[in-house]
Amino acid sequence: MRIAATTALFVALTFCAQAQQQSDLQVIEIVAQSQHALDTRDHAQALRLLQDGLRRFPEDQDLQLQLARVYVYKKQDREAIALLQSILQKEPSNRKAKVALAQIYGYHENFQKSDALYREVLAARPGDEPAELGLVRNLVVEGKTGAAKEELQAAIQRNPTSLGLQQYNEYLASVGTSNNEGRPEYYRSIQDSQSYFTDSSGNHALYSSQSLPYEINRRLFTRFRMDETSLWISSAAARNVISGTEEARFRINRYLGVRASAGAVRFNDTSSKALFGGDLEIFPIKNAVISGGYSQFAVAPTFESIPFDLLSQGWHTHVGYDGRKFTLNANASFGHYTDGNRVERESGEAMRWFGNNRISVGGGYAFRHLHFTQPFDHGYFDPGQYRSHLGAGGVRFALGKIYRFEALGYLGGEKINQGNYTGAGELQIRNQFFIHRWQLEGGYSHYQLVQNTAAFRADMVSGSVGYRF
Repeated sequence: MRIAATTALFVALTFCAQAQQQSDLQVIEIVAQSQHALDTRDHAQALRLLQDGLRRFPEDQDLQLQLARVYVYKKQDREAIALLQSILQKEPSNRKAKVALAQIYGYHENFQKSDALYREVLAARPGDEPAELGLVRNLVVEGKTGAAKEELQAAIQRNPTSLGLQQYNEYLASVGTSNNEGRPEYYRSIQDSQSYFTDSSGNHALYSSQSLPYEINRRLFTRFRMDETSLWISSAAARNVISGTEEARFRINRYLGVRASAGAVRFNDTSSKALFGGDLEIFPIKNAVISGGYSQFAVAPTFESIPFDLLSQGWHTHVGYDGRKFTLNANASFGHYTDGNRVERESGEAMRWFGNNRISVGGGYAFRHLHFTQPFDHGYFDPGQYRSHLGAGGVRFALGKIYRFEALGYLGGEKINQGNYTGAGELQIRNQFFIHRWQLEGGYSHYQLVQNTAAFRADMVSGSVGYRF
């Protein structure tokens, strides 16, 4: 009797062990299939696999962790945070859930919670490489350079073969410890820019600009700017336009931001007008922005335009992507001029770069379209239809962290109203010098295409100096 009972118990335990092993293998397969779907950007399939798996194994934490990863890929961070927090409520020591939650908090710049979770993991498991990488990354972004170096040296001793830690070590070796240790180093500077413009119609202009960009924190950025434009022709004294604006930008979260500006412009006849603008910004992926808004700004391209005290008011939108190898900018606007004219503008440019950080070459395409409803003679270019299509090529060169050079050339054709396409081109050269906290820039541009002044040939020389504090 005892032998029979013992045998039955052994068989039952073996069956349970085999069933558990089979369940574990099924879970591993579901997680692998879901991750493959994520890698191929099939987020819907990744989600369906996990939902089906959780119906069969509702308490399996590996499936729940993978579901949180899918939520992050789908930009549903709130759902991911709630799911990870529920896992930790049931199992407070779950390492994978803590690291995943710390990563999300870090992306949202909630460093207090993120750092605390990473330190909990490292206290229980010294040498945990993902936690060490995450904590060092946070400290670097927070501007705590000294603390990041200390943490990194200890991490490298525990993980001497970690490529990620070695890369951070190379970066921090080139960065001095901040005198304001413990505080983030924000972007704050004062800048002065001067440009001289002349065209084939006899127009001359001197543009002077002073600005104070000031990053209050990681979410709030302001910029105060003063501009003076001096316009003249050879037979008359200069006329001036002076404006001042204050701009503020607020990053609501990882994907949304708002921008607003207000100021005034004073024309040569001493009349003053208000300037304003407002934009909503969307950041769908890294390095990309989509924005749109409404604004009012001054229009003063030539000496002859000044007496009309021209303003433009209307809607505008922008799409941009700025990566190391590819840049894209597209703009569209619909404006109403105070002289009764209406304008529609579209422009775009795409560039693909090949090479490395020291030297690279690029090629691309640029277009521009203008449409005005009325052909006034108020000192600005107002065609019924204007189109240009230009091929682009360029070269970039860098000498360490001190000097950067960029040259861009454009060649193609332009068309005004019902005329034929004629040859058009443009050359831009820019030099930048970085000396400690100083930034110096000098440039030259030659235009062999129609300008806002209605001239078909123009040249511009520019220079600027800035100091970061």
